[in-house]
Amino acid sequence: MTIVLANIQWHPRLAPIWCGALLLGAALWLWLLYRRLLRRAPPGRARWLLAPKLLTLLLLLLALFDPVSAIRRFDLTKSKVLVLTDSSSSMDVADDYRRPRADRARSIIEQWKRSKPAGLSFDELEFDTRIHKPGQIPASGTRGTDMGGCLLALAERNDIASYLGVVLLTDGGDEAIDNPALPKIPLSIVGIGADPATWNDLALADAQAPALVEKDTDFDITADIQARAGHGGGFAQRISNVRVLLERAVAGGWQKASEQTVSLSALRARARLTAKSSETGVLRYRVSVEPVNGELSPLNNWRVVTVNVQKKALRVLYFSRQLGQGFKMLRNELARDPGIAFTALLRTTGDRFTLQGDRLAGDEALAAGFPGTKEGLKPYDVVVIDSFPAADCSPEQMQALIQFVQEGGTLVFLGGDDSFGRGGYAQTPLAAFFPWRLSDAEPPLEQGAFAVHVAPTGLGHPILATVEDVVTRGSVTLDSVNLPGELKPGATALLTVRLGAREVAVVAVQPYGKGKVMGIASNTLWKWATQPEPLRSAYGLFWRQAVRNLSGKTEGGQNFAVRWDKDFYRPGEQAVGEIRLTGAPGGAFRFTASLSTQNTNYPVNVEPMPGEAQAFQVKLRFRERDNYNFRLVAYQGDRPPATYERNFPVAPLVPEGTRLELDEVFLKRLAESAGGAYFPESDAGQFVARLAGTSLRKVSVQESSLAEAGPWFALAFLLVLMLEWMLRRKMNMF
Repeated sequence: MTIVLANIQWHPRLAPIWCGALLLGAALWLWLLYRRLLRRAPPGRARWLLAPKLLTLLLLLLALFDPVSAIRRFDLTKSKVLVLTDSSSSMDVADDYRRPRADRARSIIEQWKRSKPAGLSFDELEFDTRIHKPGQIPASGTRGTDMGGCLLALAERNDIASYLGVVLLTDGGDEAIDNPALPKIPLSIVGIGADPATWNDLALADAQAPALVEKDTDFDITADIQARAGHGGGFAQRISNVRVLLERAVAGGWQKASEQTVSLSALRARARLTAKSSETGVLRYRVSVEPVNGELSPLNNWRVVTVNVQKKALRVLYFSRQLGQGFKMLRNELARDPGIAFTALLRTTGDRFTLQGDRLAGDEALAAGFPGTKEGLKPYDVVVIDSFPAADCSPEQMQALIQFVQEGGTLVFLGGDDSFGRGGYAQTPLAAFFPWRLSDAEPPLEQGAFAVHVAPTGLGHPILATVEDVVTRGSVTLDSVNLPGELKPGATALLTVRLGAREVAVVAVQPYGKGKVMGIASNTLWKWATQPEPLRSAYGLFWRQAVRNLSGKTEGGQNFAVRWDKDFYRPGEQAVGEIRLTGAPGGAFRFTASLSTQNTNYPVNVEPMPGEAQAFQVKLRFRERDNYNFRLVAYQGDRPPATYERNFPVAPLVPEGTRLELDEVFLKRLAESAGGAYFPESDAGQFVARLAGTSLRKVSVQESSLAEAGPWFALAFLLVLMLEWMLRRKMNMF
């Protein structure tokens, strides 16, 4: 049954004071016009002639005051609430030691049905990795929880607006969801879960593995184990020694890699398991805790981690005449990245040299000194030159460096007393490499405490990603600064300091041939590594991003770099990618992008980032578990298109039941952000009470402007003009 009520509302286009003044003026104009007509015609005829003017004025005032017809429809038919019950495997756990969570959720729904207000009905569905009808679950196997994907499916339902609201009965899954898509109706949540302090249970709380490791090199996977013994029964004694197993995925199952026995007498322990791989590629390892008799559930006893095993992909050669703190800090930071091979060539005394760090096949020739041919530098991607006089570099060595950079290598010059013009490089062939113009009259190194700033040309540069925030928000200084000449036209300043009225670029880059050159006009940058966080981490991040970006061994292509906001994504989450042009501007880029799975392929918009001329952004939404392939093609003029591809294996990062504890903080935040409310299991009855306190009638309001609804207004205006013309003709007043 539907009741319809209509009324008229006025939406004047002027402020009330001006509306009143306009009405007063219109009345005065009509009175003056009537007096004028009386001079030309009798009162009866004057009133007939005034009538069309009055009707015209009324039509104009009607348009000005804009009357709107508001039609309210009251739907008194049954109101509906959509009820979704979690059917994942973790809902099978009887964490109160009496009934499983799923049974308790069904009891809550039955209680709601008995106490619901008249006119209210429930539509029931279930969800795990997808939304489905009740009872449609497999008889065996683990059922996961993809709450983010199910919320996205709810938001995209065509009939979602027909419901008063949605309520989820869930134990929350195993992970909090970032930036989920939400339905446009209130979403309430009932949390199903007992107090963990009453459990007897073992849980693998965390497992950590390096994302990238080197082939045939030992690496550690750590496992944090947590125990609870709140239900008694001698469980605490049974967990004095438990076995932790590390297995590697192989064809047809899992192969043991190592194991360790830990004691959980303190209810917490950490296991460190060692592994090594002679194969390259993305490998999967499973860490598991052996189940103990009497524990609540084995669902949370294992984790799977992935490790990318590869050969060292980026090779750095560092050349110096002396050991120092700068060398030590740089070596530590680059050696921390398993994808970077760091080799140091150090001149000890006279013509004697020593090699440290990662060795390459055939690098024995370096024991005789810095290479004098381009072939000697060919195995390396980046060469870092410490501070020493140009006189110590032979013409053959300089020529080798020139050819190295021209053919695509990366060269980094460090500052110091014997660097740049101070080192005599102004009159050498290497002078063309430096981002600054060099002079033999270069002043000595400045000493002090110089505040560091991000140069305008360095804002958003991939080398300064995250480092930029640390420098901008903190008080970051350098204790020494070289003073080379002005920057060359093709150079880009990244970091600067102010010396009096002069702004000095202390970190700058420039292209040369097919390669790139970076200069660091200071010999105290290494001191950042001795400072508290976040500056300490920013130092290593700066160097790792610099060698990868300059050498081109980063995600993206030769002319652009791509960075994603996260490494992994869950169903329902949104991925945001930033595309930044890394080369010098040389014409507009045009991008096309697509996202595909085995069954679908659809285009993706590439949008410019506001306020950044050389940056673009893409946003991807992953609806469900699958392997997604993102493909980006960049066009610039007549150049061959550059292509970038990335595969996104979208799935929860932890297996079902990893965290059996109810995350009430997350569920409450989620419900509030969706316009609903959160209810713990013990207060589930309040949901129906809350519904009973609100109007269950569906009310819709439809508004339409009377002046703009159809052609009647214009026709009435024309009709009045015709009426006036006929009256004047009849009265011979033309």
